[in-house]
Amino acid sequence: MLWVSENRKLIRQIASPYRRYMVAENADLVQEATIAAYKAMLVARKKAKHKQFVPFFRVIFKTNCIKLASGIQTEFYLEIHNLPAPDLREEEQHYEDLELVEEALKSVSKRQREICIWLLEQPEPASTPELAEEFNISRRHACRLISNSIKRIAGAV
Repeated sequence: MLWVSENRKLIRQIASPYRRYMVAENADLVQEATIAAYKAMLVARKKAKHKQFVPFFRVIFKTNCIKLASGIQTEFYLEIHNLPAPDLREEEQHYEDLELVEEALKSVSKRQREICIWLLEQPEPASTPELAEEFNISRRHACRLISNSIKRIAGAV
């Protein structure tokens, strides 16, 4: 925890590309960094590479940031009668959403488009290892492709 509090600049630097997509406050980010630091410490100890702590931390924390950025924003309602009613124009909205998705996918490369379409077609959220296995690429490359796709789509919108 002391290492995390002394390295807040590094934590902000790693999280900055994903920060605006995260549904997390600063306290949540510090907690994620603390968890990533513990995981990095365990990996460094397990692999007997104690001097590799910071690179392990970077990878683990960046992966956590990507996961936080790819989540959906939820709202907390105290009472059920406060929930919004379903929209009667669901079919119209569906076609508008499809048009928006198609427009957004025009800003990414062919490979990124394939991956984005595959991710959107999954019935449940897919993990990075599943994506890497499906496209026969490394997990790190899969994370990079997702991150770059998000940046390009965000820049186009």
